[in-house]
Amino acid sequence: MDIPKSEIPFGRVFGELAKEYVGVFTRSLEHLPINRYFYALVVIDNHKGDLSQTTLGDELYLDKASVVRMLDYLEQKDCIKRCPNPNDRRAHILHLTDKARKMIPDIKQAIQNSNKACLKNLPDRSITDFEAEMDIVRQSLQNEPRRNYKLHFVKSED
Repeated sequence: MDIPKSEIPFGRVFGELAKEYVGVFTRSLEHLPINRYFYALVVIDNHKGDLSQTTLGDELYLDKASVVRMLDYLEQKDCIKRCPNPNDRRAHILHLTDKARKMIPDIKQAIQNSNKACLKNLPDRSITDFEAEMDIVRQSLQNEPRRNYKLHFVKSED
């Protein structure tokens, strides 16, 4: 029995799209010495040595415990260093290691390729409209009361 589209929550559709996207994206980065948190490295890189753990969590919509787990993993893989903030002894500034800096071009290319694969069947005009409409949807949802949830994607056994 088919469920009418009006009864399928957008969240389910977005979740399915996110799983498909993450699968394509991570597969293209299997050659790297890490298997997750790729985008966090891009965010850290974009801040050029002026990003705190708290700000990273805010930008990635992650709670404090998730940020610590992520940074522990990246530090253990020799991708980041947490340095004391000279202006606030309670905070840490995040820095990429040379090893991580070498990964950034591959990660950025994978983002471009994954985005392109995701949108390849849309005409150029539709892509522009789609991006604008997704911004409108995001803004609409940000103004609604909600509870915070996080998605946790784990590589499935093939």
